[in-house]
Amino acid sequence: MFELLAPVFAIAGGLLAGVPIFLHMFRRSPAIQMPFSVVRFLTPTLPKTTKRSKIEHWPLMLLRILAVILIALAFARPFQRMTVAKEAEIGNASRIALLLDASASMRRDGLREAVLAEIQNVVDGLNEEDTLSIDMYSSSTKKLVTAEEWQQTEPANRAALIERATTAYEPDWMSTHTANAMLEAADEVAREKGMTGPDGTRRVILITDFQEGSDLDELRSGTWPDTVKLDLRIVKPTQTGNAGLSLVEDERSGKIRVRVSNSGDAALTKYALSGFDAAGAVIGTPLIVEVGGGQRRTFTMPDSPEGQPPIAGVELLNEPHAFDNVVDLPIEDRGAMQIAHAGPNDSNNADTMRYYLQRALDGDEANPVEVVDLLSDDNIAIPVPANIQLAIVTESIPEGLVKSLEEMLKRNGTVLIVLKSTEMAASLQALLPANTGVEEASVNDYAMLGQMDFTGGLLSPFAEARFADFSSIRFWHYRRLTLDAKQTTAPEVLARFDSGDPAILEYSPSTGGTVFVLTSGWHPDDSQWALSTRFPPMIYRLLQLSNPRRSGHQLYEVGQRIVPEEISGEEEWTLALPDGTVRLASSSVTVPSDILPSVASPSVTSPSPSSTSSESDKERPAELPAPVSTNAVVLDQPGHWTLTSETENGTKTLSLLVTVAASESRTEPLPAGQLQALGMSADIASVTSSMAEAKTPAEESQLDARELESRQKFWRWLLVAGLACLIVESLYASWIERRFQMEPG
Repeated sequence: MFELLAPVFAIAGGLLAGVPIFLHMFRRSPAIQMPFSVVRFLTPTLPKTTKRSKIEHWPLMLLRILAVILIALAFARPFQRMTVAKEAEIGNASRIALLLDASASMRRDGLREAVLAEIQNVVDGLNEEDTLSIDMYSSSTKKLVTAEEWQQTEPANRAALIERATTAYEPDWMSTHTANAMLEAADEVAREKGMTGPDGTRRVILITDFQEGSDLDELRSGTWPDTVKLDLRIVKPTQTGNAGLSLVEDERSGKIRVRVSNSGDAALTKYALSGFDAAGAVIGTPLIVEVGGGQRRTFTMPDSPEGQPPIAGVELLNEPHAFDNVVDLPIEDRGAMQIAHAGPNDSNNADTMRYYLQRALDGDEANPVEVVDLLSDDNIAIPVPANIQLAIVTESIPEGLVKSLEEMLKRNGTVLIVLKSTEMAASLQALLPANTGVEEASVNDYAMLGQMDFTGGLLSPFAEARFADFSSIRFWHYRRLTLDAKQTTAPEVLARFDSGDPAILEYSPSTGGTVFVLTSGWHPDDSQWALSTRFPPMIYRLLQLSNPRRSGHQLYEVGQRIVPEEISGEEEWTLALPDGTVRLASSSVTVPSDILPSVASPSVTSPSPSSTSSESDKERPAELPAPVSTNAVVLDQPGHWTLTSETENGTKTLSLLVTVAASESRTEPLPAGQLQALGMSADIASVTSSMAEAKTPAEESQLDARELESRQKFWRWLLVAGLACLIVESLYASWIERRFQMEPG
């Protein structure tokens, strides 16, 4: 049974087929033609015509009618529905891998429903011989239905597998590693044997929002199998556009700053920022902000009103997609930290080191530091208070204070000795490495810092090339130290002068604690150290090393792995998750190195050289190489994680602020030709319109009819036959005309 793809042409052809009949029935011509040689003596008269009521040339008329009908049918594009599709599928089983995007951006309204509808469309188009597998992916891939399960299940029972997969499909909070998932699925399909027929196809059907934050870089270096086709099906949310919220570090001002990033396809540009407390209650009046499409702006939140609790987080209101609209803030003790200073206590005398120390510490309003002087004006010493973990010595001190500093070192404290003179070194001999010789160095004009160790410890904030230049600091005087290399606890030289003499030492006494030694003072008589931009970061790095509990909160993105033992420094720890669950050290999972690509290194909120970098740099957490195997925890949800451990100095609590990856907020859809731009052939990768533009059942049926008609192409033969009829008709009409002219009168 034949059907027509465009029946209107067939109707028009039927109407036009009557035109030859009309012309043959109603044409008029002279009744008799008589030749005369001389007609000048005849009276002119009009020729007589006769009305034809019968058809003279039946074959000619039929040829013309047939030509019109055949050409009209060719334009109507007939096809035979029959069982063409089934005949093509018999013995040609296909292998299909269904890949579902389950990243954080898929949490937008309407996307999960669109994915489930696409799954059903794929299932409806399967044959019993086809083999299907279903995986979902974000930062890693998870199998929902394997190819073996599909083959081992009777066709009548496969609906249960589909129901299991659709129930298990739920977007998580991870970032989108699309390229890795695509290549992994393609390699699996290409390697499998016995799952396709002789003419069967191998396909990967990718259902995704194909947002700009998708990681597709691996496609540039990876190899896509030529035997595997890719069917990209892009789904769209119920409402386009998205605005995301992220935290911006600004410890110096002590203000809460957040960044609002608006996608290029966003319809909204005006939002509200609202602070909330630890219980979730709104604090103060929301801040109205305006961010244009494709732009991002940073805003400073107003302080919490007097009498209300501190702001524990910020939420972006008036935004349709809530998955990236909340950031948590650290809840920390903002009380002043105390450090001790032994030396001249006049903080207004520019000739003393105390003057420059105070001004370096005054720059941090968020974490105020109070300096406790251990020497009075009349040189009376007071013991180091028990709560102080850092003491800075800039002058000769009495023996009693030396013993107090030794007691602080036993509490795992830190002492910074800034050698102002050889006499000062003599009074502190008990705190210096054993058998250390001290003498005044002979400096010709000035000295400079030469070799420096940025790998860790005190100078690690200067590891980046832009901060590692100390050539502008000049030293007029310094003390030359002669170290005993035979000591079992030899000090580590962190920096040397251009002469090779030690400039900065780090020493760990046998009693415990850490001693740092600067062989030159930072006051103007000795050097330009205090006038350099490198001086405040070094002092704050010293505060971090001596007071781990004040190291600040740490920023991570969802999906990163951490090692709590390395962060807390303790083997026993407790990790509280945002959803209220708790993980203990004994419940951590050992992760082999082949599936643990990296252990995240947090960005610590502390004044350092990085505080002068761009805000985007501050938001980007760094990563360190992973050990061979370690107890790791995956940060699998955004929010405020709390890491607690017991130390010798009491309970240590650290806030881990985990946010949705910034790439997931970039929800603008990539262009359909992005895969070709990354090197995939158009013959391999095809793009299907989104579910937001889904076809009606009538339209889907029309697509099927077009597919069948395009395979059969009956219109070509009809057009050839119609043209052949016209040629025969022309030849026949010409023959009739010649015969008529040759007949005698």
